[in-house]
Formats: sequence, structure tokens, C-alpha cells
Amino acid sequence: MSFATVFAAGLLMQSTPPAQETAPVAPPAATAPAPATPADNTPPELRRKSFNVDKDGVALQGYDPISYLDKSGPKQGKPEHAFAYRGVTYRFATAENKAKFEAEPAKYEPPYGGWCAWAVIDGDKVEIDPMNYEVIDGKVYLFYKGWLGNAKKKWDDKLKTDGAKKTVTAADGGWRKLAEADKTAFDAEHKKPAGR
Repeated sequence: MSFATVFAAGLLMQSTPPAQETAPVAPPAATAPAPATPADNTPPELRRKSFNVDKDGVALQGYDPISYLDKSGPKQGKPEHAFAYRGVTYRFATAENKAKFEAEPAKYEPPYGGWCAWAVIDGDKVEIDPMNYEVIDGKVYLFYKGWLGNAKKKWDDKLKTDGAKKTVTAADGGWRKLAEADKTAFDAEHKKPAGR
């Protein structure tokens, strides 16, 4: 049983969300390829189903994706600074951060739909602790942290042995498989005759 599968099973039993501790300032960025992203023609409805969003379609548990790149660390976004990008809503701490995201949304969206980057390697979607992250080559990778452990530690171990490029490539491959499965399920769901 994979580490991510154990995480996913544990999340079903977990009654309280993971503690949100302040993360240290991200270390200097390592060099890695840009993570795999859904094709530009992916329907917004499919992106919303594939991404880690709440019932209102808000990503990152409401955290500002731009703030992860600030020295002061992640900040909660405000509803008045929300922006919906291709079916997924992001909130921003400031109007300036919102404008920055609007200018280059693909640059600032979290890899793997905002799911735990370590779990994606094993082809699993696992919730994240939004304060448990790492910045590699300008991208914010998010990780699970809770009573089952800290997935970022596993990711960091893989970075040490395999390097950033190989680690991100492994996660990219997992995400492509997840995206394909989501698309297949989405297509099947939308081909059902009305009334079924």
C-alpha cells in the first residue's frame, strides 16, 4: 500500500483538519521543469472536478497563491479579491496580488490542482495543509500534514536522492494519469442520456 493511499484512508477517519503551523520562508528555488497542467481546452467544469476546491469552487482553502512567493509567507485571501480562472476560484490578500495573478494565471496556479504533490506521484489525490509547501522554480508545491505524518518530508527525501527534475517529473506523470482518469469519468458522465 502506497504512502499516499495510507494518507487518503486516514483522511477519511480524520475528524479534525491538520494543524496549520507557520511554514518557514521557502528555501531558494531549485531548478525543475514546469509541472504538467491540464490542456488549455479543458472544460471549466472538469477543472473544478479535478482540482482541490471547496464546495464553492475556492482553491487553496482560500489562501492567496501569490502570497506563497512573498518572504512573509502565505496569507488568507479575501472574498472581495476573488478571481475565477477556468472554473476554479482563487482569493487574494490584496488587489495587487489579484492583478498579478490575472495577468499570468498559469504561472501562479498550484501544480497538480492543489493536491498533495507527494501523493500525486503515487496517483492519489490527498488533501493538503496550506501552510506545508515548497517553492521550486517559482511553483508552489503543497503537501499533506496531519496525524498520519508530513508528506513534505518524503518529498524532501526524494529531492535529496533524485533531484528536483526527476521528482517533479514523477509527480507530473502521476498528475497526467489522474487528469486522464478524471477526463474519462467526466466524458462518461456527460454522455449519459438525460434522466439517468
